Amino acid sequence: MHLIKLTITGKGVGTDDFFETADCYFQSLNDSKQIINEEWQYEPVEGGVSLNLFCPEKDSYLAKNSTVYGKNWQKRMEEEFGCQFNFQYLGLAPEREKTSLPKNAKFFLLKTTRLSPLIDGESFLPIPLYKIPFTYHDGESHNDINFWENNYIRIEGLWMNGSVGERWAQNQLQNHDSELNKQGIESCRKIEEVTGIPTYYFLFNYRAWGHKKDKARKCPNCGGDWLIEGKTFNNFYAFKCDPCRLLSELSSNT
Repeated sequence: MHLIKLTITGKGVGTDDFFETADCYFQSLNDSKQIINEEWQYEPVEGGVSLNLFCPEKDSYLAKNSTVYGKNWQKRMEEEFGCQFNFQYLGLAPEREKTSLPKNAKFFLLKTTRLSPLIDGESFLPIPLYKIPFTYHDGESHNDINFWENNYIRIEGLWMNGSVGERWAQNQLQNHDSELNKQGIESCRKIEEVTGIPTYYFLFNYRAWGHKKDKARKCPNCGGDWLIEGKTFNNFYAFKCDPCRLLSELSSNT
């Protein structure tokens, strides 16, 4: 992960309106996975503020990788607050893992991870969303993927807390025809449409019905065989249905 020091100076820097607009700008960069920061820790400097950005590539932060929303928020900061942006490359972040972006992917899978929900199907390396064409109906963003990802993270958190709505949340996560998973499957369809690369949706599995029954389950969509022999719950996935573009794992709750 590459570490970038961003210094923002200007006459309007430091006001409440500035920080509100800056938050929208950085959230747009996070949505496209130009940065993986989920919080922005500002440091005061002469004439402005600075903060560290964690980027998958040295130039991830550039406007050429941004959605229309990221570009518009940056333009607004420049015009309304007189902001000047100075990006300084500091090197690899010592406390973050190294990133290596795959090339010539044979297939993708969609699964929430800390870095990006789009993953190379063979190396399991995350792929920043800005590396693929826009998927949302506005033709300017990946909002459909962002909406699904945000929903998934919140429902997964509800399930992990285990006190309220646990059963509903687990059903949303592991049933292929739940509202959540239908949203994700549609995102996969759109990714494949704009990239030409087969894109599979990852189905969570935490069923407590025994190892034998778990291995015997069929593809929930078409009813076909989809177990990959020799896989264990330690593998990233153990089930794969090519026609339905679905992947799943062996349950660790057996």
